[in-house]
Amino acid sequence: MHRYPDGGSNDLRIALARHFSLDADRILIGNGSDELISLLVRAFAGPGDEVLYSAHGFLMYAISAKASAPRRSTRPRPIFTANVDALLAAVTERTKLVFLANPNNPTGTWLPASEMQRLHAGLPPPCRARHRRRLCEFVESGDYDPGIELVLASENTVMLRTFSKLYALGGMRVGWAFCPPGIADALNRLRALQCQRGRPGCRRRGAR
Repeated sequence: MHRYPDGGSNDLRIALARHFSLDADRILIGNGSDELISLLVRAFAGPGDEVLYSAHGFLMYAISAKASAPRRSTRPRPIFTANVDALLAAVTERTKLVFLANPNNPTGTWLPASEMQRLHAGLPPPCRARHRRRLCEFVESGDYDPGIELVLASENTVMLRTFSKLYALGGMRVGWAFCPPGIADALNRLRALQCQRGRPGCRRRGAR
């Protein structure tokens, strides 16, 4: 534990790629999903842009967006489930990112695969959807999809996962993202620039 990890987290990326039958070059490892959310906002939203997310969703969406862009949230349905119609209605020409935790933290509600596909299909091309699936291992319903297929079928969708919940590794701070090639490249460039500038945490990246 006294050694700095490999900044590219190659062993972990290769292991994840083998386990899920994915391309390792499209996988990024971060200090939990929090760092990955922050990188996404910094890479794709700036002054004058909007970051959209559901009310009562994961708190880091608003925290990360606060530093870079205006924020907008939509009200959930009475059972605290994200409302696809409300999200789509809230999208404007300034919206650059749409975040959705599915299952949601902290409410534990979730959307079936058909609703996630409807949300993705309804977003205009400039928008990038970010689906956070940190609790997906606990879902037992047959109509749920963790998001891999949405990423494979598009160029604007990212799936975020974590080892913190099912694997009880919260103290290790390991999150990962599966991205389209262009987005993976942009995030890797930003992380390299962040480390060159000596931003806090740049040495901590990797499998730990």
